[in-house]
Amino acid sequence: MKKALAAVICVVMLLCSVMPMASAATPAEEAKLQFNEDGTFKIMNLADIQDGVALSSLTADFLRAAIEAEQPDLIIMAGDNINGMTTRTAASSEKGIRNIMNILDSFGIPVATVFGNHDEAGSGLTKEEQMAIYNSYDCSISYDEGDAIWGCGTYNIPIYSSSDDTKVAFNCWLFDTGARDENGDYDHVKQDQLDWYVEKSNELKAANGGEAVPSMAFQHIIVPEIYEALKEVPADTEGAVIKSGKYYVLPDNAAEGSILGESPCPSGVNGGEFDAFLQQGDVIGIVTGHDHCNSFIVPYKGIDLINTPTCGFRSYGDNNSRGIRVITLNESDTWTYETEIVTFTDYFGDNQLQMIKYQMIGFFNKIFSFFNNLYIRITNLFA
Repeated sequence: MKKALAAVICVVMLLCSVMPMASAATPAEEAKLQFNEDGTFKIMNLADIQDGVALSSLTADFLRAAIEAEQPDLIIMAGDNINGMTTRTAASSEKGIRNIMNILDSFGIPVATVFGNHDEAGSGLTKEEQMAIYNSYDCSISYDEGDAIWGCGTYNIPIYSSSDDTKVAFNCWLFDTGARDENGDYDHVKQDQLDWYVEKSNELKAANGGEAVPSMAFQHIIVPEIYEALKEVPADTEGAVIKSGKYYVLPDNAAEGSILGESPCPSGVNGGEFDAFLQQGDVIGIVTGHDHCNSFIVPYKGIDLINTPTCGFRSYGDNNSRGIRVITLNESDTWTYETEIVTFTDYFGDNQLQMIKYQMIGFFNKIFSFFNNLYIRITNLFA
């Protein structure tokens, strides 16, 4: 009898060693976000706050006013939440993060974050250490996947049906796009991240009767295909931006109100992310930050390339584009969406003191943006 029991135990242990372990639910999955009873779900996208140890009072006021007015169901920060080269020490970087999160946490709205190229660099904190700070807040549904795949903060946020909390009606993909690659260019989503995406996408398809689940991807750095989507023009074209000696403007199919205020800065290497999205057929839009003066939607091969401008006031930007993106989904048609950029003037246009501060910031940022764009144009001429 003892020998038989021992044999059974050995078999069970052997099976456990070869069977894949079920992964624990991520905080985003545990949050069980659902469409509202009226069929809507609102995402607020914050890009490039990029602040230091002392959060700008304008940024703080803007965040509070926008959240109070828009009442989003989910807030996604698209990286460069702090500027590590400004905070410089672990203690200052933590304070910079907490300055932002203290505001967001006060509203009790789920918050998810990805990292940009400025969060870690010079900050005194690794991305993993920063993620732990974000996750010390009750509102955070962000996720550090550990050593499972490259980077920190690649995960998905399922949004369930209003009537069935087991059916994923929409999905948000969040990717860590890194900072700089070995060549000094902006980095890109790696192959193991894409392998994870394809596997998870297929799982969602299988649970949805074989049909793709409509999704959006949120990340910091835009994909290289942006320059295929833009319209190449002669050098003397008004408003054209330059990349590698060629000049571009927004294409005719760009969404109304789109702004191309600077040359997009995609990764130097095309890692195949856009092609993976095309193959899976679930991503309707790629939402990025990184380029502070760009606020556009450019359709390309059935996927919208969506850039959200900076909403911060301590880094370069342009008051014509600076804002916060609000994306509204409707459960009746999750393959489409509505979006708008809300601006500081939407909330403080009649407040003279706030507007004087705003205009002063705008003046100095215009000077900064001029020299920043001049640097980019010179760099691109010799790229």
